[in-house]
Amino acid sequence: QGGLQMNKNLISLIGPLFALTLLASACGDSGQAGSQDQEVIDAVAAQIRSDDDMPVEVDANCVASAMVAGMGGAQAMEENYGLTAETIADGQDPDDVELSVDAARGLADEALECGLNSLIVGEMAGDGISAEDASCLIDNLDQDALRDLFAAEFVGASDADRIGEAAEEAMFASVFSAITECAIDPTALDG
Repeated sequence: QGGLQMNKNLISLIGPLFALTLLASACGDSGQAGSQDQEVIDAVAAQIRSDDDMPVEVDANCVASAMVAGMGGAQAMEENYGLTAETIADGQDPDDVELSVDAARGLADEALECGLNSLIVGEMAGDGISAEDASCLIDNLDQDALRDLFAAEFVGASDADRIGEAAEEAMFASVFSAITECAIDPTALDG
């Protein structure tokens, strides 16, 4: 039972961090970085930077590029969702955009390279374990589960439930092996 509580604490930490990043980033478009794509990337990055709650560890340009690429580029964003650099700058909310599971996973894989793991490590270290132990723990968690927790924010409700629940189950299973691998005192995660 203590292990289950520890797992829930870890999931409850990671989930809101991803949600914070998603809310702050607001949308995205293409990885080809043509001029139209770059305008949308710049608009998304500006929106990310305008959020006072966005931690400095997160690279706004990197997240914006990942999101734009994940949504298929500027042209696809405009055609499919009505999102342009102008509408984003005017505050259009892209949270209603639903991607395919594969597209959301691709977006999540790229976004996780933008400092999100460092953000999670920093938050965990502030929660009672050392930065070194937090880094080891993140490195030893199921990376596909981390990706799917993030990706679930960009898909329809039924897909979000399906991949989100599977990701939580995989995360619970990987927490125990990660704690053992990193020789972490489990009570440090019971916070």
